[in-house]
Amino acid sequence: MSRYRRFFMPLALLLPLAGLALIWWITERESHQGTEWDVPIAGYDPRDLLRGHYVQFRYDWPATDEGQIPSWGAARKSLCIRGTAPEIASVETYDRIDADPLVDDRCDMVVRANPWSEEGNDGLTRDRLYVAQDAARDYEKNLVDPDLQAIARIRINNDGFITPLSLRFRPRREEENR
Repeated sequence: MSRYRRFFMPLALLLPLAGLALIWWITERESHQGTEWDVPIAGYDPRDLLRGHYVQFRYDWPATDEGQIPSWGAARKSLCIRGTAPEIASVETYDRIDADPLVDDRCDMVVRANPWSEEGNDGLTRDRLYVAQDAARDYEKNLVDPDLQAIARIRINNDGFITPLSLRFRPRREEENR
């Protein structure tokens, strides 16, 4: 019996490590899957732009209806994005529970509320992005410049959750002046 114990004991100890390695590999692979989109952002506070090394912002989704897309409180709300990645043509909200099953087919991408969003809320209206300390001053300067529009590059994974990737700035268009 001790002959088998010497063989199976190290194997039994390595099994949990192999399981953890497999979980890490699957998570890493899935984190790079999805579609990247460009979303205008707004709502930064010029008095408190950077919290630590993070830029906190509000998504300024291009809505099809008059007015703004409302804030979501229930995790069953979703966004229907139409366009060709990375350009968004229009966005509308719908309730996934009450929605027509064909709605998903009319959308180029469906974004779901994320109950695990770091920003509380639902991950659909506001988010944050890590900024290197040496780039913080440039981000601060560009975020308060009224002639520049900040654009967040996001990845929407296969589960419909948003991951912010980067920020860039471009000159504002006439219709964007507020």
